[in-house]
This record gives sequence, C-alpha cells and structure tokens, in this order.
Amino acid sequence: MKTSRTKTKLWISSLIALGAIILSVFLSYTTLYQTLELKLLDLNFAIRGPLPINDSPIVIVAIDDQSDEATPHRWPWPRSYYAHVIENLEEAGAAVIGIDVILDQPDKYGHGSDDTLAAVLEKYDNVLLTGKIIRTEHDYSYSTLYPPYEKFLTENTTWGLAPIEADLDGFYRKYLVGQVHFDSLYPSFAAEALKIYKNLPKNTPIFEDANNYYLGSDTIPKINNSSMLINFAGSARSFTYYSFSQILDDMDFDLVFEHDIDAFDDPGDEELGIPPGLLASGLLKDKIVLIGSTMQELHDNFPTPFLEYRTAEGAKAKAETPGVEIHANALNTILTQNYIKQIPELYLYLILLIFAIIILTITRNLPTLWSAAIAILLMVSHFILTVYLFISNGLIIAFSTPFLVVVFIYIGETIYHFLMTQKEKKVIRGAFAHYVPEKIVQQIIANPDKLSLGGEERIVSVLFSDVVSFTTISEELSPRNLVLLLNEYLTEMSEIIHQYNGVIDKFEGDAIMAEFGVPVSYPDHAKAACNCAIEMQEKLRNMRTHWMKEGKPALSARIGINTGEVIVGNMGSRHLFDYTVMGDHVNLGARLESANKGYGTKIMISEFTHNELDDEFFTRPLDFIRVKGKTKPVEVFELLGNKKTPFKDTYLEMLEKYHKGYLAYRRRDWDEAIQLFEKCKELEPKDQPSKMYFERCVDFKYNTPPEEWDGVIELKEK
Repeated sequence: MKTSRTKTKLWISSLIALGAIILSVFLSYTTLYQTLELKLLDLNFAIRGPLPINDSPIVIVAIDDQSDEATPHRWPWPRSYYAHVIENLEEAGAAVIGIDVILDQPDKYGHGSDDTLAAVLEKYDNVLLTGKIIRTEHDYSYSTLYPPYEKFLTENTTWGLAPIEADLDGFYRKYLVGQVHFDSLYPSFAAEALKIYKNLPKNTPIFEDANNYYLGSDTIPKINNSSMLINFAGSARSFTYYSFSQILDDMDFDLVFEHDIDAFDDPGDEELGIPPGLLASGLLKDKIVLIGSTMQELHDNFPTPFLEYRTAEGAKAKAETPGVEIHANALNTILTQNYIKQIPELYLYLILLIFAIIILTITRNLPTLWSAAIAILLMVSHFILTVYLFISNGLIIAFSTPFLVVVFIYIGETIYHFLMTQKEKKVIRGAFAHYVPEKIVQQIIANPDKLSLGGEERIVSVLFSDVVSFTTISEELSPRNLVLLLNEYLTEMSEIIHQYNGVIDKFEGDAIMAEFGVPVSYPDHAKAACNCAIEMQEKLRNMRTHWMKEGKPALSARIGINTGEVIVGNMGSRHLFDYTVMGDHVNLGARLESANKGYGTKIMISEFTHNELDDEFFTRPLDFIRVKGKTKPVEVFELLGNKKTPFKDTYLEMLEKYHKGYLAYRRRDWDEAIQLFEKCKELEPKDQPSKMYFERCVDFKYNTPPEEWDGVIELKEK
C-alpha cells in the first residue's frame, strides 16, 4: 500500500515538472516574455557598464547642428562638401572613410557637385558609401534595393547596407551583417568597412549559415537567424567625435565668418602653446572614420540598451544613439571579437531539467518555508550567474524560463505535497524511529535517563563514506538490482564498522556516517576509525573483483575521517529523537569525504586524526584546506595503509620523493618540487596527488603567487 502511494507520488511529481517545463517553454514564445528578456538584457548592459575603448581605431565625424550653422549652405549640403572632407581625411592618413548618408539621388545643387564627389571617389579606394533595402508589407512582401547614385559607383567605390532594425520594444540591439535580396547576400556598412580596414579584396564575399556570418577569416556569431547582437561600448558619444565642420575648416574652404578659423591644417605653434590642427596632430592617422548625422531633426538617432545613463555628476539622463555610432559599435564588436552569444537551446533545456530536479527534491523533502527559501536562493543565484556570465564571457542565459519552471513546479508540488503526503510522512517517520543501533538500545536499557533530549560534549572520531558516481551507476541498473547491489555493499561495510566498535549513525542512500568512541568512550578511537577505513577499502577491492566477474558495476568509495569535540546524545523532538553527533568536527569529516575527489584519493583524514596516530600507519600530507564557512585552515593527509598493508618498493620510493617534493612546494622552491614530482609520476604514473602537485608547481613557476600566499586551498563546495 505504501509502495503504491510512493510510486504514484513520484509519477504525479514528474508530471508536474514536465507540465511546468512545457508551459514555460510555450510562454517563452510570447511577446510579453520576449520583451521581458530584452529588458533583462538591457539590465545586464547597465550592470556591466561602459567598455574601455580608448584605443579603438574608430572615430566619428558628426553631421551636427554646429556644422549646419558653420557651412555656407544649409542641410542637405552640396556633394562637394563630402569631396572636400574626403580629401582632408585622406591627407590626414585615415585608413577607412565611411559615409553613413544615403546618396542615391542627384545633387539638388547641380551635376557639377556630383562630378566633384565622383572624381574624388574614383581617386581613392578606401571610401565607403551607404545603400539600403526597403521592405514593404502589403498583400505580400517585397523588397527594393537602393544603391548609391550611379555616378558614384566608380571602379574604386565600395558601398554597404545600413541594416539596423528595431526589436519588439522599439530598441535597437541587433545588426544585420548581411542582408538577402533576390537570393544575393549584400554586406552591411560595417562589413564593408572591415574589408577595407583589413585590406581584403574588394570582391571578398560574405557567407552565412544558421549560426554565423563568415567574412574573410572572421566568424561572426548570430543571435538569431538573421543578425548579430551588438556589444555596445556605452551610451551615445562613447567613441571619439569630431564635427564635420572641423574637417572642412581649412585654408581652401570658407565657412561662415565667425566659424572660419582654418583650424584643420593649422600647423600650431609650440612656443605659444597653440596645438596643431587635426591634419598635423596625427589623431586621424590609420583611423576608421565614420561620417554620419547626429541632428535630431534628421531622425537618425535610436534608443539602445544605454538609452539611460548617468552623467559625471551622477544624475540620470537619456540620449538616443546616432545611427552612425550603432555602425561603430557593431564594427567595434567585430574588430575586438567581443561577441555576445546565446547558450545553445539544448543547454537551456538542461538547465530547466536541473532546476526541475532541484525544486522537486526540496519540495518533497523540506518544509514549505525552507523549500521556499531555497527556491528563492536558487533564482537569485541563477540571476547572479546570468549577469556574471554576460559580463565575463558575453553569454546570454534566459532568466525568465527557469524562473517560470521554478514557480510552476513549486506551486504545483507544494499544493500536492500539502494535500496528499502529510499523513504518510508521519507514518514513515514513526516507523523508522524504531531502527537504532543495538549498542544504543542496550545503553538506553541500562540508563533510562538517556531518553531525555540533549547531549554531552565528547571527543570522538567520525567516518563518512560515499560511493563514487553512484547516480551514474543507479541509472544503469533496474531498481531491484540496484537495491541488491547496494544492500550487499552496505552489509559488508557495516560488519567492518561494527568489528572496530563503530556505531552507524545513519545511511543516506549509498552514504554511511559512523562514529567511533560512542556511546561508551574508549581510547584509540581514531586508530580504530583509520583501521576500519583501511579494511573497508581492502574489502571493497575484493568485492570489485567478484562483481566484475558477475558483470555488475564495480563500486568505489571515498572516505573522510575527523577527530574532535562534538555534541553526542539524543537529538530531536520530545516524542521522536535520534542518537547522533553534531558539531563543526562532524561537518569537517563530511567535507573531507567529498574533498577526496579533488585529489584523486580514497581516504582523507584531518590533522586532528593524524595527531592521534603512530608509526603503525602510513600517511602522506595532501594540503592545507579551508572548508566553506570557516576561516581557519586545516591540514589534511591521505591514509595509505597500516603495517599489514603490502607496498611495492617503487611505491615506497615514490612516497619518499613525494614528501620531499611537498616540502619544496611549501617553501616555494618550484624547480626542485617539479623535479621530485616528475620523478613520482615516473615511478607511479597513476598517482593523482603527484600529478596534481606537478601541474600546480609548473603553474606557480610561471605565475608566481603573491608574497602573502599561504598555500591554503578553499573548498567552495560542501
């Protein structure tokens, strides 16, 4: 009856999780969800802040209000203005000159102005013009390509498309590196600028597939099927700006009277403290110069993730980004290879599955308030992780979908848990309260007062054991075969623990917690725990040989042992309690078991246990570690065996070299340590601690730790 209810509960919980994932993924396609994710992306930009671009080769020449006031003609200007600016920029050594102005019609000032510009375009091969594609939606969709005016399409002329498009919320974050028109892929303004800057042949094509654009040796990742995501350097005017009139203002061009100071080609006077003009300053040499409008009335300014920013005084302000600077940001993203990428969809589903498992686990095993707190902590941690990965690696991980999965599962599972499982939990808890070690029962019979709650302080040794990769093994076996294998393993381990007067505190699946020195205190409990661990590993080696012959998984286990003062006694409620041990030394013992994984060891003991041993045992120092939540480091050792353990001569020689290498490591003598640990690897190639220290010493040799380095390793996990 109980078994049936448990299976049904798990089945219903799985349905809740599956339904939550499906519903969350479905909602991710809605406009509201996608808008929310876009705002979260903007929040990532805001938290990250501006990028340093002081050494960027990109500068912007602004067609601004100052230039409109300074020039003899009002906007739109004669094409001869552009010709004059190009000549000046060429003389100043500009590497690329890009004009982000659509010049697709004849000049209203007459053909002579067009001819002047065409002659200049024919003269230089590093000038870039702009075209556009206009898409029209009626009963059907069609697009029209608008290249530059035919007179400007000289042999040397290059042109690219202005390909920015708004997202759902009207903000501009993406850039179409190439646009398709009648089965041809036309490069963008930024792509053509890149080709000129990198001296690629003019006819170098741009290619694309579902995930990337390809231009020369550059692979440009897409954020969707048609565009890249711009990694904006900051708010408007993040790049170096010059006014268009500053480039025009030379001795050969007359601005209106009050603006005409011929500053561009002014050589300056060092004695008088007059700096040279832009021509002689070198500020434009080898630069990518992008010319575009910043005037509000020309409507070429757009909202971006940095629409809102803080001024130098700390006040909030808003500024739309000129289209020419959006080109600059896109080009800067490609030049620096500082791309923003989305994690593969498969990884997102894996995250959803992990979150579902975590939430199901906590809601099935913890009280409502605790599970709610952990669920909130999980989402806060996920948000921090998304921000960190965005800032450090340019990765975008969806936040809303995992959040919805957590919320839906938590609500569904909590309601189901509350309505259907409370009574069953009480029954199971009451039944298991009767399963206590025989020695505890005998002591309670002899001392009835032990039934009261509370405990006493005592120095004991605790042993934690856990099967390696048990989750993977459990997936390979049927439930029945898994239980049989686990029972066989736990039975043998339990008999060894009892043989050395240990008390099994609890089983947690494949994990064992045992104490030595309780309930009746006796000397040498640390030695008993260590001898027990050695025999457990020896027995497990024999069992693995037996299991392999039967085609069963060969279990391995890691063991952690610590000795110290704990609270021992009956813990729990007035009507239901358990005989157990508690305290920091218990927690440390548990950490040592899991810490084995990082060192490739089987038995790890603390310095407190090591201090209780004598020459009967073989150990070697592993490290100084600091467990999570503690400030004081602890030295840990590997327990290798006792006087009964047979060791090969090569192994004993390796241990001798290892100890010398460890001492050399501690005194920061990297060269000596490297030689000794390399010898260890030759003697015992499979010895993981030797390999670890060899790699660590090589790293420290070339990346010397600071003087205050204390050699302590932080354990981030419990």
